[in-house]
Amino acid sequence: MGWGGGIHAHIVATAPLGGNAPIGRPSPESGQDAPAYHGGPMNLPRAVRIQPGAAESPLTEAQARFNALATDVAQWRTAVAEWQDRLDRFDTAVGPLRRELQDAWREWVLALDAASLQPALSRAEREQLGDAAREAAQALLEADGNDAALAAVLQRHEAAPAPAPADVDTDTPPDAASATDWEARAEAAAAQREQRAASRRAEKLRQRQSHAAREVSQSVRDVYRKLASALHPDREPDAQQRERKTALMQRANQAYEAGNLLALLELQVAAEEVEMAHLASLDERRLRHYITVLQEQLDSLQAETRRLEATFRAAAGAAPGSGLQARKADRLITAEGQRLREDLRLLRGQARLLGDVEATKEWLRQQRKGGFG
Repeated sequence: MGWGGGIHAHIVATAPLGGNAPIGRPSPESGQDAPAYHGGPMNLPRAVRIQPGAAESPLTEAQARFNALATDVAQWRTAVAEWQDRLDRFDTAVGPLRRELQDAWREWVLALDAASLQPALSRAEREQLGDAAREAAQALLEADGNDAALAAVLQRHEAAPAPAPADVDTDTPPDAASATDWEARAEAAAAQREQRAASRRAEKLRQRQSHAAREVSQSVRDVYRKLASALHPDREPDAQQRERKTALMQRANQAYEAGNLLALLELQVAAEEVEMAHLASLDERRLRHYITVLQEQLDSLQAETRRLEATFRAAAGAAPGSGLQARKADRLITAEGQRLREDLRLLRGQARLLGDVEATKEWLRQQRKGGFG
């Protein structure tokens, strides 16, 4: 791990993640594949279905469409629940490691800053350490601008390079010192270009995450508004039903405040459950109303599944796409944890190395040659 590249990838805040269910059978109503059920953390209700009144009495077209939509909604609700579970597991497994790595980066920057003041190092070596400290401090401050110690490091190395000590540098002949100084500046310029590229990549990631957050916020808001309209107590003449809808509305308010789209969709079904218990005897107009509600739910669930998968892919470092298999998502969680632990090991080793002048000199030589510490 070199000192210049990759720091932005470790300090970008990411949302909790998870894993999508594998692809199952085609969905007749949505035109998309319905996710297959593979077990999950939630005991979600089975799909509501209309049963034929008699063996010789087939379902109408509207009843058959209702059944198909209800089945798809139940499967996509399961997919969203599985994604949420895997997102929670990713956050549990990876979140603490990322915070630990963030602290390790900070300690490394402070170690670079301290090493850049070592009088036993050459001027070129001190400048190389100062450049590294400045660039890493700047990247960390982009994520957390309230760190006074890092701000001081940035200011110190932006103002001027570390002053040369009074003693003569006996390690490097004059001609070699000039060449070394040029190499250090070239290395610093290359590192700055890499840092700018890393910053652009990090900004694109932040933009994708912000867009995903706006999408789910809009979905939650739309479903909540429809639910609030259906449950408005002033529109219910029956006292018993008014009390029931008031209780459901309280649950809807809690789900909305938590941004829980799945809970809102479940409440949407609960709001209709009295009439849905008599589905087979419903008139065509009321049945079509339920079909509209189910289609809206299906659209919301499919959009939520896409959003959750995109969030997982972005945080786990996977390429954009869809249809991520559950087993592969689990492997990505394991791989990300292993990668972060290895980065922690290397970073802590480098911080310890910076306390040794001779080891620091050797490490800086490796950096100038493009090696890794």
